[in-house]
Formats: sequence, structure tokens, C-alpha cells
Amino acid sequence: MKSRALLFVILTFAFCSAAEAQTTRLPPRNAPPPSRASVITEKVFFSASLLFQVNSNDFDDSSTFRRNAENGRLDTAYAVGGGTAFDVSGSYLVWKQLAVGVGLTLFSTSTTTEINAQVPHPFFFNQPRTVTGEFDGDRSETAVHIQARWLIPVSPKMLVTVFGGPSFFSVEQDVVSDFEFSESYPFDMATFTRAIANSQSESAVGVNIGGDVAYFFTPNVGVGGTAQYSGATVQMNVPSGTADVKAGGLQVGGGLRLRF
Repeated sequence: MKSRALLFVILTFAFCSAAEAQTTRLPPRNAPPPSRASVITEKVFFSASLLFQVNSNDFDDSSTFRRNAENGRLDTAYAVGGGTAFDVSGSYLVWKQLAVGVGLTLFSTSTTTEINAQVPHPFFFNQPRTVTGEFDGDRSETAVHIQARWLIPVSPKMLVTVFGGPSFFSVEQDVVSDFEFSESYPFDMATFTRAIANSQSESAVGVNIGGDVAYFFTPNVGVGGTAQYSGATVQMNVPSGTADVKAGGLQVGGGLRLRF
């Protein structure tokens, strides 16, 4: 009986040892590689977009002038609507999902200035003639953006980017400084003939912030849509002195995306 029990123990121990040895010889399962969606292997990112600026940046001015020994009044209202803009940017990956870059936005649109003046009468005090007219001018803006860009790889083909930083604006605007009119005896009426305007260029520092969603057809080439806000306030010389003129605004659009 003892011999049988000893034999049973020996066989059981041998079987367990063999099973353990077989288990240790099985190759361990390899851990799955990191998802491509969470890894950014490219270093350089480039975008070129056609954007539309949706907001307007209207402004106005009111001033007085001296004529016929009496003060007259000149009111000007500038309608600066939205329009198309061209935007390019490039960035370089510096740490994990953080890239730094530079962007350039070019925007231009036509402006309409409404002129409303009260011109003193040459013979009678307190009997001004109303003179109204319009002037068609231009507005152009150049904005250079310094950006920190946080890259979010949603999938191997889709990349979301949020960005922001300071912007440096240069604004050129046609500004009405005076006007001419015609009149004839008995001078009870005066008629607008033309505006006298000059082009001014001013600069200011502002901010930019936005987001971009890109889809890549190949590992390097894709398309994307973006929405960004960039703005600043410049001071223009107007007949009354200076006026605060807003530049930039909300821009939406899309275009080409590259990464390498």
C-alpha cells in the first residue's frame, strides 16, 4: 500500500512538473503595438486655404470745418464688409503633440463711404445746405500669425489641430479727408461732385485662435477645413483726429494639407 501511494505521488509530481515546463516554454503573447492614431511620426505640417471673412468692420467719423464764416459738418460712414482671404501656414513638431509655426493671411475688399455734409450758406447764417455722396475705396489686410499648435491624431487619416498666438496686422485703408461740391446763385442748394481721399497704412498687434480638421488621402497629402479668429485694432487718421478701426475677424474655409 505504501509503495502504491509513493508511486502515485511521484507520478503526480512528474506530471505537474512537465505541465509547468510546457507552460513556461510557450512564447508570451506580444503586446499590441501603439495605435497609429496616438502616435505622430511626421515633423513638418503645411496648409494652404481659401477662407471667407464673415464679419464686417464698419467705422465712422464726424468732424467740423470752417466755411463762409460759419462751421460746417462732415459725417463719413465706412462700410467694410467681409470677403475672401488666402491663408498659408507651416509648423514643426517640437514635443509629442506640440508644434510651433507661422501663418500668413491676406485679405482685401472694396469699401463704400457714405458722405453727409452740412455746408454753410454764403449769404445767411444757420441755413446750411445738405450735400450727400459716396466714395468707393479699398481695404487690404496682411496678418502674420505666430502659433502654438496642438495636434490630435484621431485616426491614421484624420488629424485635428487647435492653435493660437499673437498676430501682427498691417492695414491699408482709403480714408476721405475732404470733399468738393458745386453751387450756383442763389446758392440755396449745393451738389456733391467728388471726395478727396488718401490711402493710409497702419499696423497693430492682435491675437489669433482657431481649429482645423484634416483628412489625408495618402500618408502625406490631404484636405482640411478650418475656422479661425484673428483680430486687432489700428488707429487711422481721419478729419476729426484718429479713429479706432478693427481688422480681421472670423474666417472659415478649407484647402490643401501636407505633412512630412
